[in-house]
Amino acid sequence: MRARRSTALVAASVAAMLSLAGCSGASDDASSKPSGASSTSAPADDDTSGEAASSELTADNFMEVVAGSMANDASYHTVMKTSANGTVAMTAEGDAAVKGDDIAMAMTMSSQGMDMEVRVVDGIWYMNLGELSQDKFIKVDPSDDSNEMAKSFAGVTDQMDPSASVKAMEDAVVSVEKSGATEKLDGVDAQPYKVVVDTTKITGPMADTIKAAGDAIPATFTYTYWIGPDNKPRKMVMDQAGTTTEMTMTDWGKKVAVEAPAASDIVDMPTS
Repeated sequence: MRARRSTALVAASVAAMLSLAGCSGASDDASSKPSGASSTSAPADDDTSGEAASSELTADNFMEVVAGSMANDASYHTVMKTSANGTVAMTAEGDAAVKGDDIAMAMTMSSQGMDMEVRVVDGIWYMNLGELSQDKFIKVDPSDDSNEMAKSFAGVTDQMDPSASVKAMEDAVVSVEKSGATEKLDGVDAQPYKVVVDTTKITGPMADTIKAAGDAIPATFTYTYWIGPDNKPRKMVMDQAGTTTEMTMTDWGKKVAVEAPAASDIVDMPTS
């Protein structure tokens, strides 16, 4: 069923995007995560975006410092574009908020001529695939053991967990070095850093994904992160085997509220 395949592809794309975001909120206390089935938000009450970076970024501290900078305002607006051999393959734009291991997200995506809308609220995925889902939202509960497709989403959700992303990559960073002059992004002077990651040292669900890909995954990934004076990422670019992914993260600490669709706008998830 085409809707089933599209649902899985959307989930994988979103998980990859949030993992690339720099692991926001990884230092937040899990006790602060939002509750409530209809909406989740992350206010900017404790915004520290005006604070200067306290230390030089190195391979030893890059993940820890960048993650720590986002502990108090792990919400942002993001735009992503993936191009293959010079042709745009996917675009996405939306807002995300992270509190502990809880992620709220509202995003629109376009890929292969299909426009989609994705929401994640309290661990539940809602995906509107246009005509494929009757212009309604497919509801996916990764904890539903009775549905094989739903269970497969549990691994995708694990990859979206920012704290898990930090832990998975903290020992895999091989080198970090400044790469050129600062650029004005999101109203601040952002310093580009070239970050090389050893894929064989990545752990957790991300490692399982890499292992499943086999020889298609190179020994190292090279990212360029543009880091602001507050140590928050404003932009990320990765170029690998003819595919370029560019992602911007702006409006750190903005108010983000994501609501689940109304019951009348939800259809059952395909089971086969």
